[in-house]
Amino acid sequence: MTENNRIIIGIDTSCYTTSIAAITLNREIVFNEKIMLNVKNGERGLRQSDAVFQHIKNFGEISERLKKHIHKKGYKVEMICASAKPRDVEESYMPVFEVGKNFAKTMAAIFDCEMLETTHQENHIAASLYGCGKEDLERFISVHMSGGTMEILLTEKCNKGYKTEIVGGTKDISFGQLIDRVGVKMGYDFPAGKYVDENALLCKEDVMSGLKTSVKDGYMNISGLENQVYKLMEEKDKYYVSKAVMNAAIKSLEKALRFVCDKYDIEDVVFVGGVASSKYISERLTKKLQRNNINSFFTDGAYSSDNACGCAIIGLDNFII
Repeated sequence: MTENNRIIIGIDTSCYTTSIAAITLNREIVFNEKIMLNVKNGERGLRQSDAVFQHIKNFGEISERLKKHIHKKGYKVEMICASAKPRDVEESYMPVFEVGKNFAKTMAAIFDCEMLETTHQENHIAASLYGCGKEDLERFISVHMSGGTMEILLTEKCNKGYKTEIVGGTKDISFGQLIDRVGVKMGYDFPAGKYVDENALLCKEDVMSGLKTSVKDGYMNISGLENQVYKLMEEKDKYYVSKAVMNAAIKSLEKALRFVCDKYDIEDVVFVGGVASSKYISERLTKKLQRNNINSFFTDGAYSSDNACGCAIIGLDNFII
């Protein structure tokens, strides 16, 4: 059996997505499927108990797809790797990740193979590095931007994944939370980030909104933006407001990253998480950071939004042939 026929399976069960991926021993992603969890119209999230129930239901559908793919291609499963918790710290815990972890244990028993645990955050980092072709980076800054997280991390590659230290980010809500709340207020379904991003790209008007945030030593306070934005919505259309929100995020991130990169003498920044798939943010923030000799690495939505590719990659990196 060749390396093309031997695979590592990755599993990730985040707050809003059920994901399974597979990678061959020669580092080719051959399966990358996900199912978004359902959030009722007008609501801004899910209770953990509801998310757990949906993950259990989704695994029946998505694992059937994987089974057919494995049988069709004749793959041999060598290892299962799953996100067991949000971050690589002792107290990190969310019930949703118990679903993926235990499903992975069951699959490992069925396939008679090893099961490895990683974290959701490391999964994101590994997937984004793979997607943007920068897996050779050893020490860099990663920016985890998702619906519930806005962290700037000093990141180093290690044996079983990535060693991270929080060196910046938001001290209150995340940019993802703000963007989703604004989008839902506009009438879009949750998660609403893609709609706000599209609106910002379509806005041709110069935005002079005066939205203010507080940024100091790599950390940002943005909760006050929400009321400012809702007031702006009374005066301007959704395209203008969307662009104003994105501009405020970019301005804050630029200032925070300039400080962090200078402090730790690092010039490479990798963006991970669903918000990092924003075309508006990636295009404009990349140009601004370039002026300060900072390299920005974004990848497309398949690897930046919630997925299990990073789990499969970390599993592969720890698999002994």
